Amino acid sequence: DIIGYLKLATELQSHVHRVYPVSNGIVRRSANTFHAEDLYSNDNFNGELTKVGTSDNGKIVTEEKEFRFFCLRHTSLWDAMRLSPDVNTRMELWKNSGVKKLQEMLAKMGLPLAQCKQPYAFMRASVKRRLKAMVADHAEEFGLTNISYTGFIRVTGYKSLLSAGDMSLAITALLECEANTSYDGSKENNDSDDNRGVTAEEKEERMLIASFNLAYDALNSNGAASSSFSSLGGIEGTSTVEGEGSDLSNLVNGGEMAGSSGVGAGIRLAISLQKLIISTAVNLVERSAITRLSHFRYAYLHITSQGANGSSGFKSGGSAKAIEKDLSSYPVHQFSKPLALTKLAHFLMDMHRANNKWTGTKARPLVLMAEKPQTQTYVVVGYEYPEERGENRKNRFGQNFEIAAKTMHGSFKFDSFESNVIEVKASDVQRFIEHLHYMMDSV
Repeated sequence: DIIGYLKLATELQSHVHRVYPVSNGIVRRSANTFHAEDLYSNDNFNGELTKVGTSDNGKIVTEEKEFRFFCLRHTSLWDAMRLSPDVNTRMELWKNSGVKKLQEMLAKMGLPLAQCKQPYAFMRASVKRRLKAMVADHAEEFGLTNISYTGFIRVTGYKSLLSAGDMSLAITALLECEANTSYDGSKENNDSDDNRGVTAEEKEERMLIASFNLAYDALNSNGAASSSFSSLGGIEGTSTVEGEGSDLSNLVNGGEMAGSSGVGAGIRLAISLQKLIISTAVNLVERSAITRLSHFRYAYLHITSQGANGSSGFKSGGSAKAIEKDLSSYPVHQFSKPLALTKLAHFLMDMHRANNKWTGTKARPLVLMAEKPQTQTYVVVGYEYPEERGENRKNRFGQNFEIAAKTMHGSFKFDSFESNVIEVKASDVQRFIEHLHYMMDSV
């Protein structure tokens, strides 16, 4: 919702300028010290001034223009552009022709490819200083309009630099991934005698709580985990040192992200999830796995050999190359989480809006169904088609799902913050799609 974000960003800008007035010289660098009374321009104040230090443990928030590049400060410019939904879909970077187009753009900008593939933190300072101007000069030539937005950066002393956008991606990734804990809150074998009687639904609920605690702890400004759920399952090659990677002061333009909890782990998971989203979207398109009906398109994402009603199985992301190590060892289908499935639907819409294949009279909403083998159900997400990128459209699938569920005798579960998400028993999912189609056809 571009308009909604602009309204919010404008309001936040006014507060940032009031509290941290960089423009008038009171705060120019994170290492400066200023007086609290200066923030309110009280010229008549005659008492002792209150010093406010922003070095070491101090924190300031600034606003600046950010590119729509995915986690740029924590990866390379090359990867950040390839993972960006805006850049990837407009330049069709899943094709060789798109990759060559990106290389051409970087060459015209005068950026050495070797520098672009370096971690952003280690790029030459002279290159980073020229980056914004060079992108602005060449973006429109390659179809990258509206490639920047007003972002907010948190600076903690001289060590940390973390954007609100990256923080959002990290927290949502932590919410979507399974915590590596037993169901009583301790990190023990989940197959122990005490847990063998726990149902699949109870296990899922407790994992959701554990993941919520991990995400909530990552919001802690000190970065220290306060709950007993201190690590994520399924992450290979990560350190198990308590708190490592969670301290915000370690995130210096990418800095230390080797921990198994906190913002560092969240950013790493967000990058892995984005790679999986892109590879899965491309796989669905190349296999022509998306079916078009009169009122919507739909696709299945299977993970077991049985699939839906005995159809052929589909491993998320297609080939083994496309599946990231951080996500491949999870015991559940990654897209059985509503947020991840919605992001996949969003990416598919962007892909086909950019190539004009789902526009005009060919425009349809999209329904994605992801298998949850542990509960023998499918998570179903309905996504309305926005004609323009960033357009906010009312999602009618909540009402449509409810009506379709009432017209058939089956097993359903409405257990999400979003009304356009429903969980359907695997044996009923095909009939549910048919009833949804007939119901929308009769309206």
